[in-house]
Amino acid sequence: MEDRQTGPKPEKEIELDSTGYPTGKDGIVWGTFDVRQAEIIRNALLTQRIVCELRERKLNTTTLHLLHVADEREMHEAMEFIWKDAGGLRLKPDWSYPEGTVNKSFKGWLNGL
Repeated sequence: MEDRQTGPKPEKEIELDSTGYPTGKDGIVWGTFDVRQAEIIRNALLTQRIVCELRERKLNTTTLHLLHVADEREMHEAMEFIWKDAGGLRLKPDWSYPEGTVNKSFKGWLNGL
């Protein structure tokens, strides 16, 4: 949709809940600025037999890597596995850390902490 005064209107690419986690809107279950993190999480989801794909969105000069799950049941399972379930990854979003720092929850998961 285009507004004659302001030009094209931006579309929402990711919707966050009040704690800053993806809501699953449009199948988006995770977002990260680190492509390696996105690929590793995608592979972890595939290991859990959750079909997902990696998508990219440009935010000015930065790329946000989004994990998309098409099946609604699998979408909820993916969100549980990534950030809710005690037996899952228990990750915090990149944007919950100061800009320019690593995602400590992801690093901890990789190191088995």
